[in-house]
Amino acid sequence: MEFTIREAEISDASAIRDIYGYYVANSFVTFSEVNGSIQDYEDSIVETKKAYPYIVACDKSGKVIGMAYAGQIRHHDAYKFSVESTIYTSPEVPKKAGIGRALYEELERRLSAIGYKYMYGVITDDNVASIAFHKALGFEEVGHFTNIGYKFGEWKGIVWYRKQIGSLDDMTLKL
Repeated sequence: MEFTIREAEISDASAIRDIYGYYVANSFVTFSEVNGSIQDYEDSIVETKKAYPYIVACDKSGKVIGMAYAGQIRHHDAYKFSVESTIYTSPEVPKKAGIGRALYEELERRLSAIGYKYMYGVITDDNVASIAFHKALGFEEVGHFTNIGYKFGEWKGIVWYRKQIGSLDDMTLKL
């Protein structure tokens, strides 16, 4: 499948909302129970891009078919070199088409160039495909919280995966 990766723009908010909304309504992949408005997504794109990459994958017609971005892992200053990464592809995208890998690798490249040191992925603990995906990209499990989220009448746990993406010798962020 042919695709390109580019910086997310405000005009992508509706497509991103649709992709994420599928997972909100149909899965435990996200613990969100309500999908935000297009304005919420527009605001998120603008705010995220102040300090982190926000990228999209587009098919050959230009349609957004996936997105990846990073954000603050916790609000305390000492966490400034670590990020939580997020990735979603359209449910219409064929599995193992390489789009998720390409998005995550580009996100990692951009985060590393800025000076971030660690990427964290937070995954529902029974999401075997996402766990395998993160492991294949060099992430290691660093935490497991059982029964932390309740959605669709079920308790679910999460696992945290981490990957070092930068040298710990240079403590400069190039924002």
